Amino acid sequence: MLIGDMRPTTLDGVKSLAAQLRRDSGLKHSVALDLAARAANCANYTHARRLLPTKAPGKGKPYLLLTAYWMDRKKRYSRGRETIKIELSRPLLDICDKATLKQARGFGDLRMVAGDHFVCDTPAPTQETARNWLMSAERSLRFIERSGLIPTRDYRKAYPDGRDELRLPGQDHATDWVDPATGQFILVDEPYRGVPNEGERSAWEQKTGWRVIRTDWPGMYNPYACDLYVATDARGGYDLAALAQRISAMPPPLREEEWKGESADDWDTYLSPMARTPQD
Repeated sequence: MLIGDMRPTTLDGVKSLAAQLRRDSGLKHSVALDLAARAANCANYTHARRLLPTKAPGKGKPYLLLTAYWMDRKKRYSRGRETIKIELSRPLLDICDKATLKQARGFGDLRMVAGDHFVCDTPAPTQETARNWLMSAERSLRFIERSGLIPTRDYRKAYPDGRDELRLPGQDHATDWVDPATGQFILVDEPYRGVPNEGERSAWEQKTGWRVIRTDWPGMYNPYACDLYVATDARGGYDLAALAQRISAMPPPLREEEWKGESADDWDTYLSPMARTPQD
């Protein structure tokens, strides 16, 4: 019943190994599935179904795994791992390159360790914090994927004519973006709901030539507690209304209380299906 170097990387591979174990050793089907799943670095077959792609990379649906480890000193130094799987419409690097993705909220402390896996090297102080970190990154990635915008470091463009005193009134939790199709700078502002003075913002639009629109999407920073606005220099004719409509039509973002990832009560290194060596 030795598995040796056999390490399935897909759910189909786990099933195939389980069938072999049943034939060779006469194991019960459920026992063989769990044993084959552990060979794929999963806790059991249920764990494998949640995290492994059905088919080999490139043949199945694109996905990304995000992992964070945590230790809670207030709970007798209990510790664990949180991993979430994100199914994508197309391969990650077709959506955004690694360097640019690092600028998005939630990805600053994540490191790409395999083609399908980002890991946070700093342990979170609680399980809840670890989940919050990963969900924040998940929302940012969803925003990039569906809005068509990518983050930018050119923060000076967030100020009309580069003048700090002309910043958007009442802006909070703002992030800087660009439309790669046109090169247009987009300010994404996420103030707490009901805080911005709409009269001041209207006057600001008249003064600067910028336009600001509140979308109906609950946002990335703190969904449902904040509103998400987009703003840009309208003097070049950019269709901000079309962008706002595209964002408003996006599916609701996931929140921490809707956690759908995997949780483990240990610090065993999680190896993703695309990991080639334990060092990954």
